[in-house]
Amino acid sequence: MKLFLRMRVVCILGCLLQTVAAAGPSPAPRPTPPPVSAQLSPGYAPLAFSGLTLQQAQDDAVALSPEVEIARARVDSASAALAAARTSFFPALIAGYVRNPQSAAVPPAIVTQHSFNVGLQATLLSFTQFLPLLYQTEAGFRQVRADAATAERSERIRTANLYFSALRSRASLSARREALSLATAQLQAAQRRFKAGDAPHIDVVRAEVAAAQALAGFENAQAADANAAQALALEIGVSTTAIADTAPVTLPVVLPAVSDASAAVARALSQRTEITSAQENVAAASASVSAARVGILPTVTFSAGYEHAVDVGQPIKGPTANAVIELPLNGASASRIREASAALTQARAQARLAQRQVTIEVSSAVRTLNAAILATAASTRARIAAQEELNATVIGYRTGASSSLERTAASATYADARQAELSAIYDEALARAVVQLELGP
Repeated sequence: MKLFLRMRVVCILGCLLQTVAAAGPSPAPRPTPPPVSAQLSPGYAPLAFSGLTLQQAQDDAVALSPEVEIARARVDSASAALAAARTSFFPALIAGYVRNPQSAAVPPAIVTQHSFNVGLQATLLSFTQFLPLLYQTEAGFRQVRADAATAERSERIRTANLYFSALRSRASLSARREALSLATAQLQAAQRRFKAGDAPHIDVVRAEVAAAQALAGFENAQAADANAAQALALEIGVSTTAIADTAPVTLPVVLPAVSDASAAVARALSQRTEITSAQENVAAASASVSAARVGILPTVTFSAGYEHAVDVGQPIKGPTANAVIELPLNGASASRIREASAALTQARAQARLAQRQVTIEVSSAVRTLNAAILATAASTRARIAAQEELNATVIGYRTGASSSLERTAASATYADARQAELSAIYDEALARAVVQLELGP
């Protein structure tokens, strides 16, 4: 019985083959279209503007930054004040001339007294007057110098943001152009299939919607690219045509010490200028307290020189000296000690605040970089998977195995994955630049 059924099936298949052969030669099979991956780039590498590296852009921005210029002017002013404070202890050149009438020894004769002297005068300030003023001026100089370094670092970080934002917009524009080309090709394919009767009109409608959305995305990407390019050009003082061309670059390698937040924080605490300045301010404030505690020492004004004169008709000449000692009895020394102690407390608090701020900034930058590296790898895998899905659905649609709805969804998924990959790439590049800047000086 089983043998009979098997022979019957073979006979039926043979009859079917003979019928097909009698109907004429079979049509040639439709060639398999090339996969979408052969038409699309495998993912954008990081780009840089041709002839303009990130370092060059940052240098140009620092040179043009009003904030940096103001900070540097404050450094020059503080430097001049410090020089004046350091020379306030130097002596002064003094000179004088006196002419007075006098009665002579034999009246009514009158003689004239006159004298001329020249010399040096110095006020020997006590430590409570001279040294605290000097320490305060030095602390102010270090503070504005640290502020200048902070302003320059902030400008470099802002320029890095603008630089990679412009590159992200440029790459996004290319991706949107690619998506528009793909949507246009799909629309043309849907129209051809509809005219041939191989697809319903709804496929054409869906393709038209996808093409319109791709066109809108492309127009928005053009505007975003123009805005980002203009912002960067204004920041670094070049024309937008100077940053029209881009070229692929390689991201810098992250050092092992930088990938660890604790090691990076320790490195920054030893290099950042605001940390060094805060520590020096604590040392200066401590010395100021010590100087204030010797406030019992008096202020001495001393002058010495040479005098040539005529007194009572007799010529006189010779060296002169004069000393004045001032010993305050108003208890100002105790007030100076309290003032210096309060300044020391403030300096210590500012040092702790600076350490806390640097710890937050550096650890956050390192964690952001580590997350950006992982996000780039994940987004690349997602883009590859979305690209494979798009390849399959496009081929399936042409062979009738996939619907137009599936093809449209796959195209949208691929476009989103490409945009996510581009954003992740430039977020990682920006994170690398920020980490290097946050480490110091």
